[in-house]
Amino acid sequence: MNCNVKLPKSANGLPFVSILISNWNGAEVTDRCISSLLEFTDYPNSKFNIIVVDDGSTDNSVKFLRQKYLKRIDLIALENNFGFIKGNNAGIKYIIEKYDPHYILLLNNDTQAIQKEWLKKLVERAEQDEETGMVGPKLMFPDGRIEWSGRRKESKSLFLIFQTISAGFNPGVGKNQREAECAGFVGEANTVSGACMLVKTELFRKVGLLDERLAPMFGEDVEYSFRAWKSGYKVIYRGDVDIIHHESYTIEKFKKELRSKKTYWALRNGMIISRTYFGFWKTLVFGLPIFTLAALLDKRDKSAGLRVKNMKFRQDFLKNIFLLAKAVYFGLLCNKHVLAMEAENHSAQGM
Repeated sequence: MNCNVKLPKSANGLPFVSILISNWNGAEVTDRCISSLLEFTDYPNSKFNIIVVDDGSTDNSVKFLRQKYLKRIDLIALENNFGFIKGNNAGIKYIIEKYDPHYILLLNNDTQAIQKEWLKKLVERAEQDEETGMVGPKLMFPDGRIEWSGRRKESKSLFLIFQTISAGFNPGVGKNQREAECAGFVGEANTVSGACMLVKTELFRKVGLLDERLAPMFGEDVEYSFRAWKSGYKVIYRGDVDIIHHESYTIEKFKKELRSKKTYWALRNGMIISRTYFGFWKTLVFGLPIFTLAALLDKRDKSAGLRVKNMKFRQDFLKNIFLLAKAVYFGLLCNKHVLAMEAENHSAQGM
């Protein structure tokens, strides 16, 4: 990576931010995302830029985005499909080598900005102290209910292992703002969401890029949050900043190709993260029961929180038992240095 001098701060002290958006066959949602950024980002135009990394799209994404946003975005067109994590890492490397900004904001293409000062608030909190490495907002469903919120930082392994597979017990999930004032706190959290994650460039240099053992996707935000605070950085949640998230656009659009793989990736990656940070035995004793339930049960209402009445058994019971066993082998039992080398590298070809 090229360690050039950082771009200077503006007269009002705001640092430079590069916003990185990953796209795969999602021209329409990426267009909506970029349009919302340009409309609702009250931040000096000279102090932020937008980079789109196209992950081998086969639709008209590259042509469309280049024509519409020729002078407003950098577009990195990857020749092959590498999956969400590796695609983002390619974008992060590009940004650091070309711009070396103070911050890089990872943003899902299925998000929308709705508050004028959303970016300014995230940056201002990150600038409050040198120890802050990451800052993230609250995510909202389009209907105004909470899709994701931060959970105050805690130290008990059981709760942290649960975070590797689900945020369903985070405050206010599935509720509207009035019912869930507890989701509006600002402070240290276990994790922030990778759907909108502001990261100090310094952190990428010191602790590395997103964990490619988890490729092609799922859990990279949890792992990076854990890595940040294990390395002495603060992970901050700003519950007073809202971003709309049209969750899992890619999974929903390509149900037949990807939905069957989602459960396996989530289970495997949860076990990899748990084993990495809490060890084999805690993962086995505390984690395996959690992962088993996650493999067999699903929410009736995907937008609601985790409640007994909202749970149901997944279809294809035997298939999910097989996926669980496969996840245990690759995520928990394999040597940690080869933990996911065989874990669906070929799957990224269908991403």
